[in-house]
Amino acid sequence: MAWQVNGERIDPAEIDAEFERLKPQYDQYVQANEPEGEAGDEQLREWARENIVERMVVLQAARGLAVEIPAADVEAAYEEVKDRAGDTPAEEVKADLELQIRVDRLMADGVKDVPEPTAEELQAFYDEHKEQMVTPEQVHASHIVKHIDGFTDKKAAYEAIVGVKMELAGGAEFEPLAAKHSDCPENAGDLGVFGRGQMVPEFEEIVFAMKPGEISDVFLTQFGYHVVKLHDRQDSRTIPLDEVRDAIADEVLRQKRAAAVEAFVDSLKADATVEEVAEE
Repeated sequence: MAWQVNGERIDPAEIDAEFERLKPQYDQYVQANEPEGEAGDEQLREWARENIVERMVVLQAARGLAVEIPAADVEAAYEEVKDRAGDTPAEEVKADLELQIRVDRLMADGVKDVPEPTAEELQAFYDEHKEQMVTPEQVHASHIVKHIDGFTDKKAAYEAIVGVKMELAGGAEFEPLAAKHSDCPENAGDLGVFGRGQMVPEFEEIVFAMKPGEISDVFLTQFGYHVVKLHDRQDSRTIPLDEVRDAIADEVLRQKRAAAVEAFVDSLKADATVEEVAEE
């Protein structure tokens, strides 16, 4: 048996292709959430068919849209894709582009009445996702490092970094010493601002325990011996709603439009005649 939508036959190859597209993700989901179960191919094929039905009713509605697509719009779209069209005839590509423009117009029409988010909706989204509205603890630090590698052994590296530490203790400026003596002299050893998880644990253990303006003792990591200067630290904090209001408004509006599109497509499906027919 085959299927048709409003009298238009579904090519079985489209359902097969959609099934194959969905299957890897579906199998992965089943393995992660139902390790004792099996991916049901029959259920998956039904979902694949539903996806094709949705696409078909949208395309049918787009073709029937009472709007004239300016030839200039089609030509402009074609200019953007013609180099990727390969051997496909230009008229065929343009026909597909015109249909896509119609689909875009149809979807835009489907969401045109979606209202902007209200203050209450923004507050509700913020409250629901408040655990995500947090800036992590961050520090701004510079370091001087002497690597332990094929060129410098552990004893020589330690002696070199101790010499640097003594100069610092005597009042020397950190940045000139970093530029002159560090094995990573770029930016005078400035590492910028970073959070936990970006440096090796031994390094973070020292740096995140320091106070701004403090210079560490010599310490060892897998990269060698270090001396660190902490410039500043930013404690973790909850971001106020006012600072993320615009981003939240964009996301809430996106979700509302997505829901409107889904409802619109559902209404097209509800009005469509989807039936199983005999194979030709």
